[in-house]
Amino acid sequence: MVAIGVFAIEFDPDFLLKMGFESIVFPFETPKSVLREAEKDFEVFVEFKPFETNGKYFVENIFGDKADLKALGCPSNEDLREENVSKVEDFEHEVILDFVRFSSPSNGEFFYSCFCEHCNEKADELGFDLESIRRGVKDYLKTDDANLLKSWFDFRKKVIEDYLDWIDVKRALFFTPSLSFLVGQSYEFKLKCIHPMVYPESIGPACIEYELSHMAGSLKEIVLGRLEGRGDELIEKEFEKAMKSKAKVEPIIMISDNIRERLEMVKAERIYIFAYSRDKRDLFVKLI
Repeated sequence: MVAIGVFAIEFDPDFLLKMGFESIVFPFETPKSVLREAEKDFEVFVEFKPFETNGKYFVENIFGDKADLKALGCPSNEDLREENVSKVEDFEHEVILDFVRFSSPSNGEFFYSCFCEHCNEKADELGFDLESIRRGVKDYLKTDDANLLKSWFDFRKKVIEDYLDWIDVKRALFFTPSLSFLVGQSYEFKLKCIHPMVYPESIGPACIEYELSHMAGSLKEIVLGRLEGRGDELIEKEFEKAMKSKAKVEPIIMISDNIRERLEMVKAERIYIFAYSRDKRDLFVKLI
């Protein structure tokens, strides 16, 4: 029988036990007292954003504009890496990385990030010519030839792989397989467990339809060519692609009116549902 976990914005132990959940993922800022209470009945994980800027760091896009993208600071920034990893040193609970990626199409012009001084240093370290990559991205924006983005995507992927090889955390939330290449993620990375965010919705970043709505031209055609269908039928197809990974795969599915049907589409040992809060309780009751 499949095990079910849940992302919990609020902790409601009696209800969550009644639902039969075996594990809970909490936001990083959850009080330690709540985490310790939850451990009595559930396996507990804590979501951690490794590139969160804390209002101190910026990314730089292809046009030279800078912005604080909050959870999406520059993955090449060694100071940012060190500052954030110190938060989980000697941490009592197992961590799942979230936002371990570069910006996505839904970030608009800041999708074309990052080209800051830290990325220049990291490019030299990893054997990339960032100036050549910059020219390729600019030429893509003029010609709509998405083939010009290959070196840029390769660089993004190598930076994220470099980070994952460095940090002593081996669980991570990933974009669904057909979109993961856009943000520097790969299901070939050496991790203990990958949690694909298989969200067909159009309600925010990482959701398939939402990201597609911020794409156009040849890049959108490439992504559409990878997707097999639209809507909920993508849940099964994207999970099958994720299962090619050598890592354990525990997908995440968005809570919805048809959550039971969605769960039946995925033959995983464990599935997580995103996300429980008291205002969504009626949707979770549909699982009983």
